[in-house]
Amino acid sequence: MKAMRTAIGALIVALGGCETLSGQSSAPAETGLEDQGVMTLAEGDQTLGALQQASIPDKSCGMILWTLEAQRPSAIFRFVVGDGGEVVLGGHTVSLTRVDYDGASGFGVFENQQFRNEDGVEVEIVSRFGLGFDGGAYIERGLIKVRDASGWSIVAPAAGIAGCRS
Repeated sequence: MKAMRTAIGALIVALGGCETLSGQSSAPAETGLEDQGVMTLAEGDQTLGALQQASIPDKSCGMILWTLEAQRPSAIFRFVVGDGGEVVLGGHTVSLTRVDYDGASGFGVFENQQFRNEDGVEVEIVSRFGLGFDGGAYIERGLIKVRDASGWSIVAPAAGIAGCRS
């Protein structure tokens, strides 16, 4: 628990210059993808939201990424090794499959990872491993890049932890 408090404190310092993730469009885009059942965010609800479940399950490894939303840390991405990733877009939780990865690794997590789902949502994570702690490591200087099927995208700074829970 002490390590988690330290991680959150480090995130606040690391993300001190970051603010909100909301981005509102001035006009809805016409993509035609909505009729095909493909999730798009081009209709004005363009937000990257906080996760409801922001922990790594017991006996699992993975990563959690945070950013600052209104001066408070907000968990925006979770990856559980073997289960995939998730992000909240436009108020909806989106499940993702890791499709590519490279760079340094630990705890089943890589410094560079790409995720995708069948609706055309793509998430790219670029980060660096930082100091280690018992059962994990900090993730520093991260960016999360999210794009939907219509081409709408957002890039947000992120920091977090990678590790395993016993």
